[in-house]
Amino acid sequence: MDEREERRRRRRRRRWLNPTRILLITVVAALVIVFGVSAKTIVDLWSEKGDLEKENKALKKEKAQLELELQKVNDLNYIEEQARKQLNMVKPGEVLYIKDKNKQDEEATDKSADDNR
Repeated sequence: MDEREERRRRRRRRRWLNPTRILLITVVAALVIVFGVSAKTIVDLWSEKGDLEKENKALKKEKAQLELELQKVNDLNYIEEQARKQLNMVKPGEVLYIKDKNKQDEEATDKSADDNR
């Protein structure tokens, strides 16, 4: 009887490992892998889309600011303001006072050190 049971077990194993089942398991595994890779690609693309939309908003905002500045470029008051700020220019009869930035930084550092004591 033990031999018969052993034969039955072997037959069952052979049935389980027949070529059709192996092919089916291989195809299913391949489909699962392809689906997983595709799903990951889709998720990555959605994430990239969100990032690009944020970047697009920021660029549109910057464009609007630059267009506004471009309109101001021909305005004499704007030109004068920029000349005063960037080139330290003054009108005749005005006196220009320039604060030493290094001294201001040192004074602020000294003051914050005194406050911490």
